[in-house]
Amino acid sequence: MTLRRAWETAVQAARQNLLPGLLLQSVMACFIAAYLFHDGTRSFLAAVGDVRREMGYTFALAGYIISGALLPELLRIVFFQKFRMTRRNLWNFATAAPFFAIMGSIVDFFYTCQNGWFGTGNDFRTVAIKVLVDQFLYSPFFSNPIGTGYFALRSAGFAREAWAPVFSWQFVAERMVPTQIAGWCVWIPAVTCVYFMPPALQLPVAVLVNSFWVLILTTLTERGATRPV
Repeated sequence: MTLRRAWETAVQAARQNLLPGLLLQSVMACFIAAYLFHDGTRSFLAAVGDVRREMGYTFALAGYIISGALLPELLRIVFFQKFRMTRRNLWNFATAAPFFAIMGSIVDFFYTCQNGWFGTGNDFRTVAIKVLVDQFLYSPFFSNPIGTGYFALRSAGFAREAWAPVFSWQFVAERMVPTQIAGWCVWIPAVTCVYFMPPALQLPVAVLVNSFWVLILTTLTERGATRPV
């Protein structure tokens, strides 16, 4: 029954994220087209790349904290809480910011490793290899388990009794598998765009995509929820 439930939940996750994934693909296609054919876009992104090189890992920390921790709380306050901030918003930000700071640094390091392993070209073979390593090794065996587990623990207030279920097969089937399916719908086209860019722009594009994904995720998770008091 667990396998069947995992499959049903995964299919449901894929359906829920199909339209957001298609929307993101369209946005990324327009972004690449602008980068290739619009001089102003190339000049702007060149300046962003210079800032990224000057800031180093600080860019990763700040970018992922803003896109992953600050943005979703601002969205909740503005669109779902009618500009009323609660202590829960502060708790969410305080517990998400360290996680995204660490993950941003790891992503930056991972991209650097990918460029070292497979080169910095944007030909089909190079990009395809990087996407496969990213989405079928790094994501399912590292980032997804860590992220899904961390936020499950956070939702339980990091209680001691919440740790054991995170390491169970039921948690993998009911939480990690659907999250991975949803992530593939969005991040496969996204990282294709990331790895198409030159190294200095890969992390800025990833931050941009993460911001877009947070917009989608916040809307999906908050729609129909009751307003906090």
